[in-house]
Amino acid sequence: MRKRPFFLLLTLFVLSTVVPGQYDLKAPVPLDPNVRVGKLSNGLTYYIRKNARPENKLELRLAVNVGSTAERDDQQGFAHFLEHMAFNGTKSFKKNELTSYLQSIGVRFGPDLNAYTSFDETVYMLSIPTENKEVVDKGLQVLAEWASAMALDPEEIQKERGVVLEEHRLGTGAGQRMRDRYFGKIFKGSVYAERLPIGKKEILEKGDPKALIDFYEDWYRPDLMAVVIVGSLDVDEMEKKVKASFGGIAAKRKAKPLPVITVPDHNETLIAVESDKEASTTSAEIIFKRPPHRSKTVGDLRADLVRNFFNGMLNARLDEIRQSPNPPFVFGGAGFGGFVRNKDAYSVFSITDPGSV
Repeated sequence: MRKRPFFLLLTLFVLSTVVPGQYDLKAPVPLDPNVRVGKLSNGLTYYIRKNARPENKLELRLAVNVGSTAERDDQQGFAHFLEHMAFNGTKSFKKNELTSYLQSIGVRFGPDLNAYTSFDETVYMLSIPTENKEVVDKGLQVLAEWASAMALDPEEIQKERGVVLEEHRLGTGAGQRMRDRYFGKIFKGSVYAERLPIGKKEILEKGDPKALIDFYEDWYRPDLMAVVIVGSLDVDEMEKKVKASFGGIAAKRKAKPLPVITVPDHNETLIAVESDKEASTTSAEIIFKRPPHRSKTVGDLRADLVRNFFNGMLNARLDEIRQSPNPPFVFGGAGFGGFVRNKDAYSVFSITDPGSV
């Protein structure tokens, strides 16, 4: 523990003295030359990189640049609901055929097949073996049909309501009840306070299937999508496959402008004190909202390193305190990090007993 701070301080010293003399800090951060980046004529962006280990494995991602903040009032929860529907059939894979096929080639739900929906994005993840060329082609077909040809069968939508409602029910514990209340303060004046990805129970239960289809046809369009492929592959050959699989995808409707969601700044300190009879822990947190930091130049990258060292050093000290004979908290942490798309934060938090807040 005593050697680590010295090493970090030495590294910071080297960064402070050597880097400015060797590099143009205003220069853009160079792209890894091993990553093939391109944009199709329909607006879809792709990223391809060969990575030989693990052998005979391919990681596929379809990233859609929309999440729950793009929902209308009558669609709250449908961005996440739509993610579920991707696994309930597409143009070429009817109902349970998709999961049956993927399981037949060794794909498992969770480790190899998954997805998530957040405020700002929806990402589909598929990991497939590469020994069989047909399996690779079908993997790309699955991604392309998630992007443009989900079945969205009314009967399957009705069946999936129960699954999504169960997720909603499992999340309605003390933590979420309190979070739902204090999010109103954290995101005061922003749509983020009103568009939790899990959505509203009454809409998940009785919402019009047409509103779900509207969300798909409005927002799942190629200019809002990226395909990422990494693994045992030939880059040139894979690029051709991507162009063939995704180049023909077109927007289903006239393009709507993507909502620009912000979290307003404020001069006053906003305070939220929430309790719940089922809460099992007591925590305290201070959040300092900051402008978003995105690494575009070498100087930005250097600033990232400085922040990372700071976070590591401070949390190492807090961990030492936690391990002392009579610590004032059970767990504590602090650091710079992301918050939402257009806002970063510096946060300090602790978990403690009620009498030591």
